[in-house]
Formats: sequence, C-alpha cells, structure tokens
Amino acid sequence: MTALTLKSCIKAAADLNIKIYGDTGYRGYCAKEDADLASFFSWVRFNYPEYHDLIFHPETEMPVNGGASYAYHAKSKAKGRLDGVADIICLPISKNAPVFACELKRRDISKSLASRHRKEHFNIQLMRLSSQKKCGAFASVALGIEAAKAAFIEYVDKHKDKQK
Repeated sequence: MTALTLKSCIKAAADLNIKIYGDTGYRGYCAKEDADLASFFSWVRFNYPEYHDLIFHPETEMPVNGGASYAYHAKSKAKGRLDGVADIICLPISKNAPVFACELKRRDISKSLASRHRKEHFNIQLMRLSSQKKCGAFASVALGIEAAKAAFIEYVDKHKDKQK
C-alpha cells in the first residue's frame, strides 16, 4: 500500500484530470472551509442572482461524534445521500451547459488534508468528481474562495451563451 501524502493527493487529482484552482503550494493563514463556503454563496447570489435557484451546497458531511446517530446516517444514505459529493453544485445554467461540481478546500490545502482520514476522504471526493466529469460535468477543486470564484466565472463565461 502506498503512503497517502499531500503530494499523492494532488497527483491523484492531476491523474484524474480534475483541475485544482488555486496554489497547491500556498502555506499560511486562510479562512476555514465553512466561512469560504458561506462567502462564496453570498458572492454568487449578489453577482449572479439569475442562478440563485440553481446553485446549492448539498449537506453531506455530518459529525459522527455529538451529531446524528448511526440510524440517522443509515436512513439518510438509504434515501439517497451521496457521501463525498462536491461542496458546490450548480445545475446547468443554460440548455446545453453541464453541471458545475466544485469541491472547496482551504486556501492552504495542507490544512484541509491534515490527517490520513481527510486524505482518504479527499480521494473519495476525487473519484466522485472524476465520475461526474466522465458524464460531462464541469468538475474541479478550489482552494479558497478566490479560487472558487475563478472556477465559477470560467464556467459561467464558457456556458452562459449556450441558450442562444
């Protein structure tokens, strides 16, 4: 079994042809994922109000300790919850546009992937993104809010005129 490292996780994204927006070498202060996620959705709803009903965060990561019970998790999965799905999903913004699927990590990715468990989870997320990309989705990873904005702007710029 090969060692699971930050470098191997970043290489796995490249091997799966999943673009990472942002600087994978950045180390330093950065906001938490939840703060960036909330700020991103505020930014989208202000700058792209026409997509308000299309873009959302699927709540899939629930704490095991102090959170929901095993029975709740099992029932939720039975009803279709998909673990490892991207943090940001935007349904097609025009007739021929793909789904936008973006996994948000902290600007300093080493803080998001600090433990072996988090690295394993990231690899599952990459496999989900790869599967979605194979079916036509715009699938990516963004490191921080500015990278998420860049990915979304690229998606919108490429697909907003497809309705004509």
